[in-house]
Amino acid sequence: MVTFPDGARIVLGNEGGRPIHRGTVAVRGPCAPSREDFLQLGLTEAQVRALEFVLAWFGGPFDSVTSEPQSRGDPRWGAWPLTGPTLITALAHWRQREPEAFEARLGRLGLEATPEQPPQPAALRFLGSRSAAPLEGRDALAMFAEEPRLLARSPEAGRSARPAGAAGGLVSHVLRPILASYTEDAPADSAFAPARALALLFHAELRLGRRGVTRLVAFVRERPEPPVAGEHAGERLAEELRATGRSREASEVWRILTSPELADPAWRTP
Repeated sequence: MVTFPDGARIVLGNEGGRPIHRGTVAVRGPCAPSREDFLQLGLTEAQVRALEFVLAWFGGPFDSVTSEPQSRGDPRWGAWPLTGPTLITALAHWRQREPEAFEARLGRLGLEATPEQPPQPAALRFLGSRSAAPLEGRDALAMFAEEPRLLARSPEAGRSARPAGAAGGLVSHVLRPILASYTEDAPADSAFAPARALALLFHAELRLGRRGVTRLVAFVRERPEPPVAGEHAGERLAEELRATGRSREASEVWRILTSPELADPAWRTP
């Protein structure tokens, strides 16, 4: 339990010797960003429906913070989650949009975030004690994951539905690049117009990374006409995942393909 001078308390767990915050703000719930919040961030109705579905089934709470053992213990923040350079960019974006809030929560504890200044990317710096040399970049992120008071303050940003919070960071630094990339690769924008096809796209990025998105788009090219394109591509991807031993991801794709939550009468096959 981390208690701050203002009386705020954050409950942290322990996983592999590192502090974690499992989160309190579900994607669907009274404290979650609303559909209107996401629409104000520039998403369409279909994109919001797809995002909610993928995060509710396969993501995490908006204010969760865990560590990634496979990547030097980098923190993983939020529902997607954000990590590595993407997390640094999101923290810098928060500081740029809400400097007073950032300073009150993380800056006073020694963390500095500098927004991107092309060609220089966003930067992160941890000052620490006076006798210790500052840590930068991934080393600062590692300290962010190891220092309980720093980690305990980060969920407060994740609870914000404003553009500076986790919802805004997800839209700005993950979803917009995904949507921009598929419009370059896909045979027709309309192939990913339905919520179900968008959910397949978001899931491929979340679970499989850029390679998964590339495979999904390749399967769309086989039968590019909507609404068949998305369902055909999803079935082909699920078959490939099952054949390569990734049965969990294959079953998740089938959940997307069959869930009534994503039904869209305008795109149903006659």
